[in-house]
Amino acid sequence: MKRVGFQLKLSLVFISALTIILIATTYFVYQKAVIQQKENLRQRIIDLAKLSSLLIDGDKLVQIKPEMESQDTLAYKEIRSILQKIKIVDPLIDDVYTMIKSNKENVLLFLVDAGDKNNIIAYCGERYDVTNMPRMKEAFIRPAADDDLIADKWGIWLSGYAPVRNQNGEVVAIVGLDVSAASIRQMQLSLARSILGVLILAIIVSFLLGWLVGRGITSPLRLLIKGTKEVEKGNFNYKVKVKSGDELEELGSAFNKMNDGLKNAQNKLQQHYLDTIKSLARVLDAKDGYTKGHSERVAFYAVNIARHLKLPPRELKLLEDICILHDIGKIGIPEKILYKSEPLTDEEWRVIKMHPKIGEEILENIETLRPGLTIVRDHHERPDGKGYPRGLRLDEVSLLASIVIVSDAYDAMTSDRPYRKAFTKNQAIAVLKENKSTQFDPRIVEAFIDYLQEDA
Repeated sequence: MKRVGFQLKLSLVFISALTIILIATTYFVYQKAVIQQKENLRQRIIDLAKLSSLLIDGDKLVQIKPEMESQDTLAYKEIRSILQKIKIVDPLIDDVYTMIKSNKENVLLFLVDAGDKNNIIAYCGERYDVTNMPRMKEAFIRPAADDDLIADKWGIWLSGYAPVRNQNGEVVAIVGLDVSAASIRQMQLSLARSILGVLILAIIVSFLLGWLVGRGITSPLRLLIKGTKEVEKGNFNYKVKVKSGDELEELGSAFNKMNDGLKNAQNKLQQHYLDTIKSLARVLDAKDGYTKGHSERVAFYAVNIARHLKLPPRELKLLEDICILHDIGKIGIPEKILYKSEPLTDEEWRVIKMHPKIGEEILENIETLRPGLTIVRDHHERPDGKGYPRGLRLDEVSLLASIVIVSDAYDAMTSDRPYRKAFTKNQAIAVLKENKSTQFDPRIVEAFIDYLQEDA
């Protein structure tokens, strides 16, 4: 009987071992990716629920009685209109609704339901058993999302919830958002296809590598293992550099392509979230005829000041994105304060001064905007230390924040307000000059005036 050569034995052992390792590792990476994807989705749903709760007037909501006749009332129709606008902001959202407690411990009552994509609506006052839904009950205390898919008579969902408060800060209801299981499974199926393709390619390459096992094979394998560990940590920027000139280099390239695919998916999720927040910011601007287009104009002025100062393109892009969102924290301010035409009381001013910090908290989950969060937080600071919320002085305020401060003030002065007519361009410039070093950074004022005169 002809003996099987040692090289063949070694190759077969190597092929078998590598295939098992690849299958196990790929499965582990897939599970990690699915878990991460699910957690990202849960956080996204929670953030959307938090934002949605801020758009709902709790005082108006409690005026609706939990009975079908309430569906004909003006308050019900106004709240439902808001919920329908929230639903169309994000294509993943299937339904948005509000619920209140009943006189039974584990039973909630629907108040207003926007209706799902099949136009199925829970009627006002309809009872809903939440015995096995701890996250929904938790939402009367804090924002939450279901840990797993929940099945009910309307379908299978992953849902998020947030408390709705009245003007006094008391929780009067919850708002819920549903994402259908079909959408989640579609996301997971796309991820599985991507990873399965890489696995098949890796197995094919492993058979080729079996015949080329040699002394230098362990070093590239260590690089691939290290790369896998980096992916497990969520580091999708990590690149495997294999320069062996053989199939191992091809495997490293395939690994990097898989990593790029995961990174692109993460970036798309971040961009989608950013677009959602921008849409909400534009809705906030549009609610008041006096502030309509304000954020876009502030962005326009800020970017042109930055260009005049010859700042790099990266900072121009950051300014453009962050300026659209600089007042997003006003979502958390009651409308009766936000749009009040009479002078504000001291307590109302205290509430208004909270909006920069609220805005920072809303945007802190968007990785690409983190370098610019100080702009949102500090766009009401002053060089003389009399600004808010932190009372910073000139050398403590970033250059980009100082640019937004001047841009914001100029647009406010040159726009009509309930209590005054818009300033002319020259009147606004005079105010900027007069308040250099006290309210505005002198460098930014000079750069802005130079830009305005050049653009005249």
